[in-house]
Amino acid sequence: MVTISCSCGSVSTTRRNPLRGLSLEDRVELVRAAYSVHAGFATLEVDASWHPAQDDASEACVVLLDLDALDATDGLDEEEARCLRNLLEVAHVRGRLLPPLVTVDGVQFRVAPADVFTGDVTYLVHDGATTLLEHTGPLERALLEEIVGLHRAFGPAALVQVDGLAPRIGLRAAMDGVLRARTPSVA
Repeated sequence: MVTISCSCGSVSTTRRNPLRGLSLEDRVELVRAAYSVHAGFATLEVDASWHPAQDDASEACVVLLDLDALDATDGLDEEEARCLRNLLEVAHVRGRLLPPLVTVDGVQFRVAPADVFTGDVTYLVHDGATTLLEHTGPLERALLEEIVGLHRAFGPAALVQVDGLAPRIGLRAAMDGVLRARTPSVA
């Protein structure tokens, strides 16, 4: 099943597969150029003819189509399907590679495509079923490493503090503030 969503809020599902009948090479190009790819799912930006509402799309509409590995590999032989599934595990948003999952003492740190139409990402830190940090914003290359470093230096409480501050002042400023507050000043 393919899900179609628009920045105007319209959403629908369809069984029409936009990749059906395409060669492996064409599918690979679509996945590489996808709006986002993460954990076996691809989000493709499509033209206004795919708009999910009964009304026509406006010029401001961004129409996205979400499909999973089953739809992406439909009609391919097993070797071709395996190649495409592997490509669907290379996470990126608008062509920018996302850092891989980091696990430290059972705590998972990851960056995932955000559920917004801006190309932002969501920084997530989970300790088992507990979310220590979840913040959506622009992708910054070194930020995940810095979040891991903050956790190593000051533990989960520091990340919970950052999580509380970030919606008001931004993730970078929240991390800097918590780091300053927890580091002894040098006189």
